[in-house]
Amino acid sequence: MATASIGDEDESLRAKIRENFTNCSICLKDFEDPKVLPCLHTYCKRCLASYIPDNTPGSTFLCPLCQKETNLPKDGVDGFLHNYFIDSLQDTVLTPTRKKKCGACAANGEDVEAVSKCLNCSEYLCNPCAKYHIRFKMSSNHKVYTFEQLRSGEHHQELQEFQSVFCPVHKEEPIRYFCLKCQMPICRDCKVLTHDEHKCTSLDTAIETVKPKLASMLEKLDDKISIQENDLTILQAVLRDHDTNTSCVMKDISDHSRHLQQQIQQQEKKLLQEVQEVSEAHKKNITLYLESCKVTSSSMKSTSDLVGSILSRGTPAEILILQQQVGDRLQELLLPSGGGDIPQHLSLQLQTNNDVDREVNKGKGLGTIQENRQDIQGINSRGTLIVTRKAQIKDNPHLVSQFNSNCSNPSSLVTCTKPQQGYLVVDYDNNKVCRFSLDGQLLVQLSKAGSRSLGNPFGVAVLPDGTIVVSECGRNKLIFMSQDFNLTKEVDMKGPDGLYVTDSNTILVAQPNLKQVSIVNIHGAIVGTIKHSSFQWPWYVTVLNNGNIVVSDMNAKAVFILSPTGSLLHIYTGSRQNQLCKPRGVCVDQYDNIIIADYNTNKIHIISIDGEFVQLLATGNDGLQKPLGLTINHDGDLTVSQHGGMVKVFRYMGSD
Repeated sequence: MATASIGDEDESLRAKIRENFTNCSICLKDFEDPKVLPCLHTYCKRCLASYIPDNTPGSTFLCPLCQKETNLPKDGVDGFLHNYFIDSLQDTVLTPTRKKKCGACAANGEDVEAVSKCLNCSEYLCNPCAKYHIRFKMSSNHKVYTFEQLRSGEHHQELQEFQSVFCPVHKEEPIRYFCLKCQMPICRDCKVLTHDEHKCTSLDTAIETVKPKLASMLEKLDDKISIQENDLTILQAVLRDHDTNTSCVMKDISDHSRHLQQQIQQQEKKLLQEVQEVSEAHKKNITLYLESCKVTSSSMKSTSDLVGSILSRGTPAEILILQQQVGDRLQELLLPSGGGDIPQHLSLQLQTNNDVDREVNKGKGLGTIQENRQDIQGINSRGTLIVTRKAQIKDNPHLVSQFNSNCSNPSSLVTCTKPQQGYLVVDYDNNKVCRFSLDGQLLVQLSKAGSRSLGNPFGVAVLPDGTIVVSECGRNKLIFMSQDFNLTKEVDMKGPDGLYVTDSNTILVAQPNLKQVSIVNIHGAIVGTIKHSSFQWPWYVTVLNNGNIVVSDMNAKAVFILSPTGSLLHIYTGSRQNQLCKPRGVCVDQYDNIIIADYNTNKIHIISIDGEFVQLLATGNDGLQKPLGLTINHDGDLTVSQHGGMVKVFRYMGSD
């Protein structure tokens, strides 16, 4: 594979920097004493001080670029970190219009333009001072290069090795260490005076941990940018389609009104006004959402470019001094945007009246406006919107396929993220995890976690990156495995049973012995718990699209619907003839139907999000026997695991 030359890389970097980071956006000149805000936007110190309306420490102001609210540090503008990365770019990539001054001459009160830089001292030097600098015994081995040499890229290795970044507290001391406890780069004086009992490591060692972590977060941000750009494309198509539809409907109204003479002019005006109001209100909603997406996308791209440049070109010290703010900003951007769903597709249509003459006198002769709102799925290759068709539960759901898993007690199953990966099924009695294709072919069978045997695996879930999570209630473990079933981590946890992965990449773990549901992050740490006095044996768990939590409780013979914070919203115990007896697996489909497997009665219930009975999906008459786990497959069908090993797929949804 051909690789770009250093010159090509530098020119590409120069182009990005000129586009985003060349000048201070306040004074529109080269940065002078650049200070970086928590949002990663950089400004001249002097410009920032003049821009902030209230320089009282603790006061807040809005970043000029992204409008993020920022607190002024206790040291004022001086408290913001100095952006050494910008300094480095000006020395090595850009050609600043603001000339550097010789530091040695400035000490004598002279104003002389610098032409070189000492990498060891980070001192700018004029030509005579540069010659004297390397003649002194104490600095004879220092690396002094002209700006042209630094920008050529020939000395990039030495620049990385020798360039110093100085402590923001002890101005003359270069940063040498990384405090593991405080997670910050420090100098020798900091280590002795304020971090003497803390464990520290070298910058090179610290960067091996920090840089991959930031790179991983950056990769996730880039994925989110792709999603955001797709949303922008959809919104632009929504606006185009909306305008076309609105124009057509208004034309229909006008054309029809011309046939109805003077007596319907008042009604025409009323209907046009109704269309205009509905259209403008909806268009405004879409436009506001579009503008919000543009701002978010722009901020993501700007941050991605900056962090990518920092990671690829920054020295360890430069990266480490910014790593906390970079990590915080990336983490902030990776959080759910909170913008809500894309506005529904609004389709207007004129409904005319066949008995026009008769209806004109009643004031309805021109017709009425019918609003048809549909959820947007996406946009096809022709740029046409794909809208969600209404779907209804079939009166007679039917079995479309089945296979024997040869698992005597398949307590749980889950649909993998990719169709070709099929299903994962856990066998509680035989201590194994199996992967099956969607048509029931056994692909993989695992009975060990690392070098040891599995111990009563009960629940199974899959993270978006393909990581497999299995609960071992027999060993009080939560285990994490790669897609190819290599053990990557195991976490101690008392009696874990049912599992579910949320949209925010946390794992809900039902723990019946503790009468709670724990919230676990991707690293295996418990970050919260859901408890309620009604819990007796919470066994399986899932989540609605609005974030509410659904828990099946065997001993309570009920299914509980709770808010994300654990407040009990609804309880379902069954309908009159269909009381729950031993509820097991629960799942939620894309229409927010809650589906429940009732083991003893051989029935599958469908209930609404507010806990009301809708209908039975399958019973013993459909061949259902002792249902255990439930999952919705990639076709939108319900897949059920049964005690004894059979796995059955039911098609229960139909379109209008």
